[in-house]
Amino acid sequence: MKNLGIQNIIIGIFVIAGIIAIFVFSGFIDIGSSNETAAKGKVLVWGTVPYTVMQKYIDQSKGKDLSITYAQQDPQTYEYNLINAMAAGTGPDLFIMSHEAILRNKDKIFEVPYETIARRDYTNRYIRSAEIFLTDTGVLAQPVVVDPLVLYYNKSLLNSAFIVNIPKYWDEVTAMVPALTKADGTGRITISGIGLGTFDNLDESKAILAELMIQNDNRLVGVDPSSGKYRSLLGLDTESFEKTQQSLEYFTSFSNIEKANYTWNEALPRSLDMFIAGDLALYIGRASELANIRKKNPNLDFDLTFLPQVRDTTRISTFGYLTGIAISKQTKNIAASLSVASSLSGAPVTGPLSAELGQAPARFDLLQNKPEDPYLGLFFQSAQISDTWVDPDPSSTSELFRNLIRNLNAGATTIGDAITRTHTDLNTLLDSTINTTIVDKNLQGLN
Repeated sequence: MKNLGIQNIIIGIFVIAGIIAIFVFSGFIDIGSSNETAAKGKVLVWGTVPYTVMQKYIDQSKGKDLSITYAQQDPQTYEYNLINAMAAGTGPDLFIMSHEAILRNKDKIFEVPYETIARRDYTNRYIRSAEIFLTDTGVLAQPVVVDPLVLYYNKSLLNSAFIVNIPKYWDEVTAMVPALTKADGTGRITISGIGLGTFDNLDESKAILAELMIQNDNRLVGVDPSSGKYRSLLGLDTESFEKTQQSLEYFTSFSNIEKANYTWNEALPRSLDMFIAGDLALYIGRASELANIRKKNPNLDFDLTFLPQVRDTTRISTFGYLTGIAISKQTKNIAASLSVASSLSGAPVTGPLSAELGQAPARFDLLQNKPEDPYLGLFFQSAQISDTWVDPDPSSTSELFRNLIRNLNAGATTIGDAITRTHTDLNTLLDSTINTTIVDKNLQGLN
């Protein structure tokens, strides 16, 4: 028994040393300029970032007695492989994942307690959307990068319509679209003002719809303080129901042939393809798509700006795809894992890594240094105002919203019935997925 007690003390010392290491490398504790780490052993990291991109940052994080291996994963099978590997006891020490996947797998994560890192220190260091990694008792993951939605616009099409001012607000988008949309003699749309209103041929359809709701003060999912469970906010009460309805009516109006702002339908190509072809005036897409657009059509005369906002609001927002790095509960070397997680989420790595990925760092200390590239400057500012929501299962929620939009556009249901059904289905999905693990009551509650 005495030997066991001594073992526990020794293990505790290594854990504390590891926790100290994470804050030294992430900047929470500044004890000098040295990048050396006393952590020892082997650490296996999984992620979907290409090996050719990630390996140099892995090498940068190694120490004299610290070996790090990076294994690139297929995004389609990543979670499946992770679950199976952890069940077999062969999983990674660290995994780099989207915020949705981290929340779904929180039962597999070593949580860094608030006794080690104050909640206030975390929120002062990272962008507001990174608060999704906070629980009642600690930190689930270290934020790395964020990929925000921005508005791409075809300068030639806007000039041809004699439009000078790029829309800053959604009501300006509505007013602008009729001048931009063109149709042939059969009524087929040849030039579209903006891709909005449908689901399957609209890139980022779910993110756009979610962001419209978030901007309208409905965060889609919150936590019931009485049960501690995630619940749908789509139709929780009269106020949330009305906000959901307003967002849906605005979104679907662009695919309603009876509306003046009709500009989009399901017969059109995918919105990204149509923008690259030069036939879409306004395209809402990820910041990371910039390089692909340039590559596919070097002659396209376009520019970027912020996602439009709801007028007369004090909180501007865009949707952001957040990526973090989490520590596995199964790691046999907590000290080394903490040290590596700290290094990979630290400024020396996330700065250049975000630039390579065409995204933005999730750290305020990096965002305050505006890059010379005007596009990156826009991405940095968009990252600062990025928001997200608790999406329990992206493929399943996509199907929920796909059915919602299809039914509304087909007139198969009233908007009230559609919201009620989606609200119920989302609660059912939450109960079968993320509510099966301990939830975070610190996220926005039901009010």
